[in-house]
Amino acid sequence: MKAAIFIVGDCVISPLGMGSTLNFEKLLAGETAVAPLDDTTLAEHRIHAARIADHQWVGKIQNASKYTRLETLFILAIQNLIDTYGIPVDRRTLVILSTTKGNVSLLHNPAARFPESRVYLSEMAHEIQHYFGFENQPITISNACISGALALSVARQLLQSSDAYEHVLVVGGDEISKFIVSGFEAFQALSDGRCRPFDRDRNGLNLGEAVAAAYVTKNPTDDAVCIRAAGSFNDANHISGPSRTGEGLYRSIREAMRLAGEPVLDFISAHGTATVYNDEMEAIALHRCGLSAIPLHSLKAYYGHTLGASGLLETILGIHSLRAGELIPSLGFQYPGTSKPLNVITQPIARPMSRFLKTASGFGGCNIALIFEKV
Repeated sequence: MKAAIFIVGDCVISPLGMGSTLNFEKLLAGETAVAPLDDTTLAEHRIHAARIADHQWVGKIQNASKYTRLETLFILAIQNLIDTYGIPVDRRTLVILSTTKGNVSLLHNPAARFPESRVYLSEMAHEIQHYFGFENQPITISNACISGALALSVARQLLQSSDAYEHVLVVGGDEISKFIVSGFEAFQALSDGRCRPFDRDRNGLNLGEAVAAAYVTKNPTDDAVCIRAAGSFNDANHISGPSRTGEGLYRSIREAMRLAGEPVLDFISAHGTATVYNDEMEAIALHRCGLSAIPLHSLKAYYGHTLGASGLLETILGIHSLRAGELIPSLGFQYPGTSKPLNVITQPIARPMSRFLKTASGFGGCNIALIFEKV
């Protein structure tokens, strides 16, 4: 039997502030970071998005001018975990980075002072390794919008299959750039207001940026949460469109449930991008799995879609929800908008909870489902 693997610490840096607890409290209070944004470096017109205010982190790392904005945020999150939990920087510690675009913003910035090679994810990882002096080269995972959740699954597998590592720091992040905005606009996927996941009147997503980090280990603490199971299937339906039958997500959820022993779930943290086809696909997949009645939320109306950070960010906030016994509402939902029913959470609910399901889906047909359980 494989060893149990636990998340024992976390850190969130988002437009709502620095710190996981602060972010969780703001969600329960109904605060959103999504707002109108006028920035011609991103788009020629107003968009609705959630962006981190730079004053949160300026001057907080050594030799800051040597690092890009995204690298700085990664470094801050890793440093927070190291300082808070006393994690050694030696061969027993591994860093896994998840991102979809990394430093791609450098490509359209004529004032960028960094070499062109810095756009490569391996170069970004090397800079972060060098800052801390990690003995192990970081592993970088870039698999569309399941990257953050997939990184947790990879950390679990590595700890279960090897004695080489004792501590894994999983860090996910992305920032908004002109490249990303123009890409989603080309798909006509951006909402003209704050997004409304699973709602009848949803018309697209908001973009957001965040960095989230989790401390994963074999050694549980009193408030640890176990990564019980993971399932990941790619249905290769389309380069950008989800399967109409939810096949890949359905198989991912079924595999995670089977491996976890068909547990009773207290809630589902859905991908919930608020695009017409993604939300419909998720509803169909959950219906096929017999999970339509489980309380469900999407956090996209609070943070926007944070791409490579989203699966990790939403997992961490789900863990805080589990520990606190407080269900987070799905902001923006008023009217059912999918062909299969969903039990969307609309008000904070306090009750004892033990486990939840996290789902994520992305371009190219990738899907993942993970089950987390309170120790």
